[in-house]
Amino acid sequence: MKNGLILTALMLSLLAFAGMMRIKTDVQTMDRERLRLVKERAQLRETKRVLEAEWALLASPERLQAIADQAGKVYFNGSALSQLPLVPEVVNATVSPSVVGQASPTQPSPTGIF
Repeated sequence: MKNGLILTALMLSLLAFAGMMRIKTDVQTMDRERLRLVKERAQLRETKRVLEAEWALLASPERLQAIADQAGKVYFNGSALSQLPLVPEVVNATVSPSVVGQASPTQPSPTGIF
């Protein structure tokens, strides 16, 4: 009886030790992964900073105006686009009589036949 209790206690101790070692290795693996992710995040922030600076340089209105001037085109600043009409106005438009009698695709035909 006493030998059985000692054997059981020894087995439980070995299982507890194995479990603690497993947890320790898992924690070490997770810590290495966390450090890798922290480094990657720092690299991504640096890359983002460089790309934002490059975009600011490339999209500067002065540079875009110079490129438009070289190409013989007119450069509009983005804020100026809100002042342009979206649809050109139609002046002196005439509608032929054949178009007036036709039904639109959203309205039923005047004859009632689809």
